[in-house]
Amino acid sequence: MVRARELLSKFYVDAQEARPHEVDDMNIDAVEFNADKYVSAMLQNKSLDELVQRGNAMVSEIKNLDSDMQMLVYENYNKFIAATDTIRQMKHRVEDMESQMSQLETNMNTIATKSDAVNSSLSARRGQLEKLNGAKKTLTKLQFITDLPSLLEQCVLDEKYEQAVQYYKRAKRILSAVGTVASFQGIRDEADLLMRRLVQLLNLKLQEPDLPVEALGTTTRLLLQLDANEEAILKDFLARRRRVLLEVLNNFPPPPISREDASRPDEGEGEAAEPELDADSPNEPPSAAGDVRALGSLFMPQVVQLQEMWNSLFMSDAEPTVMGGGGARLSAERKAAMVSELIVELTGGYIELCRQRLLEELPPPPELLRGLYHLMHPIEPLHALLPAAALLPRAARVAEALGEAEMERQLRTLGEQVAAAVLGLTDGSGAVGKRLASVEAAICAHTQEALLRTAPLLLPLCELLGLRPDGMAKHLVKRLYAAILDVARVARLPTPQPEGMLLRAGLCLQMVSSGVAQVHAMLKAQLSGQGLRGAALGFDAAAMVREMQSSADALLEGFAQKLSWGVSKQMQTTDWVHAPAPREVTSLVGAIIGELRATQLLASQILHGEALRSLLPQGPFPPTSGATQILQQRAKLGGSVAIHKDLQRMFARKISFSSTSGHHKITIAGMLTHIIKLTLKTLLEESRVCTFSREGFQQLHLDCGMMRWVLPACVEQEADVLSLLDEILISCQERCLDCVPLEHAVLQRLCDAKRKELQLSYS
Repeated sequence: MVRARELLSKFYVDAQEARPHEVDDMNIDAVEFNADKYVSAMLQNKSLDELVQRGNAMVSEIKNLDSDMQMLVYENYNKFIAATDTIRQMKHRVEDMESQMSQLETNMNTIATKSDAVNSSLSARRGQLEKLNGAKKTLTKLQFITDLPSLLEQCVLDEKYEQAVQYYKRAKRILSAVGTVASFQGIRDEADLLMRRLVQLLNLKLQEPDLPVEALGTTTRLLLQLDANEEAILKDFLARRRRVLLEVLNNFPPPPISREDASRPDEGEGEAAEPELDADSPNEPPSAAGDVRALGSLFMPQVVQLQEMWNSLFMSDAEPTVMGGGGARLSAERKAAMVSELIVELTGGYIELCRQRLLEELPPPPELLRGLYHLMHPIEPLHALLPAAALLPRAARVAEALGEAEMERQLRTLGEQVAAAVLGLTDGSGAVGKRLASVEAAICAHTQEALLRTAPLLLPLCELLGLRPDGMAKHLVKRLYAAILDVARVARLPTPQPEGMLLRAGLCLQMVSSGVAQVHAMLKAQLSGQGLRGAALGFDAAAMVREMQSSADALLEGFAQKLSWGVSKQMQTTDWVHAPAPREVTSLVGAIIGELRATQLLASQILHGEALRSLLPQGPFPPTSGATQILQQRAKLGGSVAIHKDLQRMFARKISFSSTSGHHKITIAGMLTHIIKLTLKTLLEESRVCTFSREGFQQLHLDCGMMRWVLPACVEQEADVLSLLDEILISCQERCLDCVPLEHAVLQRLCDAKRKELQLSYS
C-alpha cells in the first residue's frame, strides 16, 4: 500500500517541481525502466532457479500493486461522494440564508420608519417633559426631607439601625446642597438629635453579654459611621472578642453533654461542634487527640471568623462620619497590625493548650500523630488569610518538638528496659547460656517494640510538617544508638558478685557476636519501609562492637582482679617466717585452680564451640626450671634482672582478653591466660614485700612447682606463665633468710599427691 502511494505521488508530481536526476534504466520502479535490458541482464546473471523465484516474486508484487490500486480508487470515490453531499447541503443552506436576510432587511426598515415618526411627534414637547421631570425629582427630595424625622424615628423604634443610617446619609447630601436655609434648620436639628439617640442605643447594645458576633460586627461598623473615634471603637471590638475567645480556651474541655442534648440540633455557632469522627465513646475517657480535635473545631473557626469579619467590615476605605467630627482615621496598616496582634495571641494560646494536653496524657504514637494533625489542620485557613503572622510554621515547630519528645520518651524507655535487663542478669536461675540468650532476646524485643512505635512516625510526621525526613531519622538513629550502648555502660557498674561480672561480660560478648547486628538489621528494615535506608548508615555498628568488646575486657579484667585480691589477702595473712616444713601443696594453689575451673565452666556456657583444656596436671612432672638452677648457683642478680625486664615488656602491652591468633575473638584459653597472668603478677608483687624463712621459701617453691605442672596446659602463652613463676621464685629467694630449694624428687612426690587429690575431686 505504501509503495503504491509512492508510485502514484511520483506519477502525479508537477513537472515544474521535478528535479533532474540520474537515469537508471535498470530500476523497475523508475520511468526510464528498460524492460528488454533488464530481462537480458537477468538471463545472463541468474540461474534458472533464481529466475523462477524472481518471476514468482514479480507476480506477487503485481497482484499487491493491483490490490493497492483498487483500494486507492475506492477511497477516492468515497471522498468524491462525501464532497458531493457537502456541496449539496451548502447550496440548500445558502438559499435559506438569502430569504432570512431579506426578512431581516424588511424588519429594520419598518423599525426605522416608526422611530422617525415617534421622534417627529415628540420633538416639540421634549423640553417641557425634561422640565417636568426635574421638578418631580426636586419635589421627591423635599418630601423625603420633610418626612426624615418620622422615618428616622420609625427605624429606631423598629431597630432598623442600618436603614436609619442610610436615610441620614442621604439626607445629609441633600441638606448640604441647599445650604443654610432657615426652613430646613429644624429638620436638620431634629435628625441630629435622633442620630445621637441612635449612637446611645448602639453603645447600649454593645453591652449585651450574649450579643452574637455578627451583630457585634454590624453594630461596630454603624458606630464607625456615626462616631469619629475610630481607634477606640475598634479596640473595644477586639477587646470584646478577645475576652470571649480566651474564655473558650480557659473553660476547655467543656462539661460532657447528655445523650438528649447531643441528639438535639446545634443552634447558633454550630460549626464548632460539627466534626464527630474522633468522638470518644460515652463509656470511655476522652483521648488527647479527641480533645485537640474538639478544641480546634470549637475555637479556631471563631478566630478565622474574626479575621474574615475584620477584613470585610473594617479594612475597606474609611468613609467620613455622617455626623461630622474631625477625629483621625486609622490607616490600613494600623488596622491590620491591631487584628494581627490579637490573632497571634489567640492562636498561640490554642497551640500551647494543645501542646499541654498532648504532653499530659503521653498518647501512643498513632494517636499523637492524629493529635498533631488536628492541631495544625484548623490553622491552615487562618494562615491563608494572615500569612505574615507565620502561624502555621509556629504550630509546625511545636508539633515537631512533640514528635521528637515522643521519640525521646520511647527510646528513653528502651534505655531503661535495657538497663533493667542487664542489672537483672544475676537474679535469674538456670543455665548461663539460656539466661544470656534470654536477656539478649529481651533487648532485641524491646528494641523492635521501640522501633515499631517510633519509625512509623517519621514519614507521616515529616509530610505533615513539610520537613525532610532525613534529619528526624538521624535523630532517631542517634538516640537508638545511645539506648543500646547502655548495655555496655550498665554492665560496667559495680557488682559484688564475681559471677555477675562474668555474666555481664558474656552479655557484652553476645552483643558483639549477634546482638548489635540484629539491632542494626531491625533498624534498616524499619527505615527501609519508609524510604530512609540511608539514615540507618548513621548507626555505627563497628564502633558499638568496639564499645561492647571494651566493656567485656574491662569486666573480665575486673573478674581477674577479684581473684588477685584473694591471692593477695592469703599471702598477707600467711606467716612465711614461722611456716612449718612443707608437707603438701597449700590451699592457695587449690583455691587458684578451683577458681580457674569455675571460671572455665562458666565461660564455656558463654563462649560455645570451644573445647575445654584440662586443669589437671598433664604428662610427667616438669624438670627443674632455670630459676631453680639459678638459685642453686646463687647467681640471683643477673637472672632476676633479665626476667624482670621480660616481665616489663610483657605488661607494657594493654591487657586484652582476645585470642592471640590475631582474629580479635575472645576464647576461653585466652581468658584463662590473662586471668592467670594477672593472678601470678599479684603473687609476684606480694612475694617482693614478704619475708621468708627456709620453710616458707620451700613451701612457696612447692606451690610454684605444682602450678608449673598444671597451668601451662590450659593457657595460650605458656612462656609468659612460666616466666612469671620463675620470677616469683627469684623474688622469694631475694627475700629469704636461708634459701635452700626442695629436692626435685621431694617436689615431684608432693605435687603428685596433690594431682591425685585433684583427680579425685574433679571426678
